[in-house]
Amino acid sequence: MRLEIRHLELVLAIAEAGSLRRAAARLHLTQPAVTTQLQRIEEVLGGPLFVRSVEGVLPTHTGTELVRDAQSLLRHFESLQRSARLNAQQETGAPVKVGGIPAQQFSLLVNTLTATLPRREVTSRTIRETATLTALLGSGELDIAVLRQFPGFPVTPPPGTEHRLLLREPIFVGVAEGHDLAARGEIPLAELAGENWVMPDPDDSRMNEYFARACAAAGFDQRITHLTTEAHVAFSLTAEGRGICLLYPIGTTRTGLATLSLTGTPLYRELLLAWRTDSPVAALVDELCARIEAGYSALVEESGFYRKWWHHGGSTFARP
Repeated sequence: MRLEIRHLELVLAIAEAGSLRRAAARLHLTQPAVTTQLQRIEEVLGGPLFVRSVEGVLPTHTGTELVRDAQSLLRHFESLQRSARLNAQQETGAPVKVGGIPAQQFSLLVNTLTATLPRREVTSRTIRETATLTALLGSGELDIAVLRQFPGFPVTPPPGTEHRLLLREPIFVGVAEGHDLAARGEIPLAELAGENWVMPDPDDSRMNEYFARACAAAGFDQRITHLTTEAHVAFSLTAEGRGICLLYPIGTTRTGLATLSLTGTPLYRELLLAWRTDSPVAALVDELCARIEAGYSALVEESGFYRKWWHHGGSTFARP
């Protein structure tokens, strides 16, 4: 008899279960079948692998060494299978379909997938509505997506998907450069009680409701005077002194604006990566997340205000 992968799996099952009976149940075999198979393995190897007792089994020195080597070998074997499967999918598979909100993590995800799967076409689309994104993931129209959620309003990804927190991203405040608070750098949210706000139109992320709650917790009712989904319009209105606006830490040029961070970071969003478990990208999630984090860290270093916040304790808050 030659030693095969299935024999190693049986030995590992016995070692992990601590008894032949429990190992047999785990392997969906009878206990006599497990005992017979173990005896044959021990004959091939020339010695006992386990010491039997009324309480179960314990590995011998030979058994301990075999278990350690078998675990390593099986990990390499699983890696080999994943690599071969991914290579085959790259050669013949359909495009990888990416969706998400228009955040930095979205473009980083697209770029990362393109670099990781160079022989596979990657298509993408930005979508603001959470319900639309989750529906497309659930139907298979998307393989992977970047979602956002706000504290108190969690996103529920559809069946057949998994998700992971990428980042807690602070939300700063933009004021006109000539505003009385412009030079402060950081202020408590309560100091904005008398301000007019430029806000995005309400959507199903319930961001506006979250903001209103945060302002109420700080002791005031948010006074919204302008609504717009266009960032450049919000920035223009703010630069002209018609209100103050929300700023994500990395974004387009904000001419005429000063940035303020909020003491204690009471306003933030959580960015999630969600993917279909039957998608070829499911096996790549750890690598994708690592590359997205590295890419985002590089963007932080290019942003003066955010870099200062990040390196003065912000990174501890932001990273999951």
